[in-house]
Amino acid sequence: MKLRTIAVFGAGVAAGVVLARRLFADDPEIVRGPLAAQASTGSAPMRIVADRAERLAEAASAASLAVIRRARGAIRERLGDLEASGGVDEVA
Repeated sequence: MKLRTIAVFGAGVAAGVVLARRLFADDPEIVRGPLAAQASTGSAPMRIVADRAERLAEAASAASLAVIRRARGAIRERLGDLEASGGVDEVA
């Protein structure tokens, strides 16, 4: 074997070891989690604003779902009226 072949083989092994270490290293975002990093950083007023915004978003979601349920109920009533009248809309 030539010295050049041994050097290329050694460089390949070294590159493989470095690559394997990077691939199997612990990811810091997975260990502590992205939410923990967000919660630990920031001032008290920002946390208050963020908490309030989260509560407002949840309330808006609940109100939106209520509106959708009412709209679906109204559609079902109209479809029931349409079926009761024989499927033909009466024009006055």
